[in-house]
Amino acid sequence: GGDIDASSFVDEDGTPWLLWKNDGNCCGMDTWIYIQQLAPDGLSLVGEATQLIKQDLPWEGNLVEAPTLWKQDGRYFLFYSANSYGDNRYAIGYASADVPTGPYTKSPERLAYSSNEYGKVTGPGGQDVVVGPSGRTFLVYHSWADTMGYRRMNLDELRWVDGKPSVTVTSGVDVARP
Repeated sequence: GGDIDASSFVDEDGTPWLLWKNDGNCCGMDTWIYIQQLAPDGLSLVGEATQLIKQDLPWEGNLVEAPTLWKQDGRYFLFYSANSYGDNRYAIGYASADVPTGPYTKSPERLAYSSNEYGKVTGPGGQDVVVGPSGRTFLVYHSWADTMGYRRMNLDELRWVDGKPSVTVTSGVDVARP
């Protein structure tokens, strides 16, 4: 099935890492999110790849993808998207670990999912975490517009409650089309 959805992470000590998903869902196989250390210049792989997580929760459907690694208060948080990107089942989940290579413990609950509570958001996924000028963290992700004709980019504050990520998915900030 190949490898897709590459993303990078640089730890506090300067160690660079590469994360990606194997595209097993194209062929009726499991999907895995992997991590592997990179050389200091980021141009070659070091050591062996480590499997982190695969689809094993009911809400994840037949795939996990789009890895984003974030370190918060000494813990590693692996954000990922799961299920069918083309409809309202697509959602964002997370897992946490003490070291970049895991083992990771998944939250059984989705972090962000289709909702009408604060405005219509359908199929959120493809997330990244960014820090704003004020030091607050935000989740940037895509979702389907009301017409399902295009995927828009959204931005919602990512809060940390009792050491866990929390986000209220809104449709108030559609970065692609204000």
